[in-house]
Amino acid sequence: MRCLMWVPLLMGVLVMAGCEAPESATWGEPQQTAASAPAPQNLFRSEEYRVELAYPENGVRRVDHTTGYFNNQGWRVDAGPDQPGRQLLILQLDGSDDVTTGQLRLGVSRDPAQVRDCTQPGNAAADRRGDPVFLGGVPFVTFQEGDAGMSHYQNVHAYRAVRDGTCYAIDLVVQGTNPQVYDPPRTPPFSQQQGFERLRRLLSGFAFSDARSGALNDARNGHPPAAPGTRPRTAPAETAE
Repeated sequence: MRCLMWVPLLMGVLVMAGCEAPESATWGEPQQTAASAPAPQNLFRSEEYRVELAYPENGVRRVDHTTGYFNNQGWRVDAGPDQPGRQLLILQLDGSDDVTTGQLRLGVSRDPAQVRDCTQPGNAAADRRGDPVFLGGVPFVTFQEGDAGMSHYQNVHAYRAVRDGTCYAIDLVVQGTNPQVYDPPRTPPFSQQQGFERLRRLLSGFAFSDARSGALNDARNGHPPAAPGTRPRTAPAETAE
């Protein structure tokens, strides 16, 4: 009789032991890992032109001038120094040098002639239009242009839009010198493709500040935002000089 009492107990222990999953097995939902903290960000904002751009603290820095063999001192890359407009922001990729430089340039103009021709590309870009791209909820005309001479080159991915009587121009510029002209030849800090990829990522931080305020008010009033997603927490805003 005593043996019969122990048999069920022993069988129960063996069954429980057999049901234990091996360490390599997975059950249910995958194990959740801790989310990485968002990268620290800087925020540029122009109250006058109601535009802002959040950009990472690392990998890019703000500079106060354009550089390069083809620098025309204009408010946008295809504008001359005598054409009215204002350059608000220049961000330069870390690692840029005289062999290869990458810059994001943001310019604006309210001059009637500049606004009228805002979305018209230069002659070098006439046949290189791209599809419109939405930035800050506004469709931007896109095109590419480039120039080369005396072992120097400049390639540009341009974005143009008119909003509330203002022309907004964003130029992604990769430019430099043929590294083979140096003795010995030099190694570029990054390829043109890598430069444009890094610059394009910066566009995700672009917004019209008044549109953002409207979206926040809609959210407070119980209306869903026009597009999902949140902006990262940023440092105090820089302002246009």
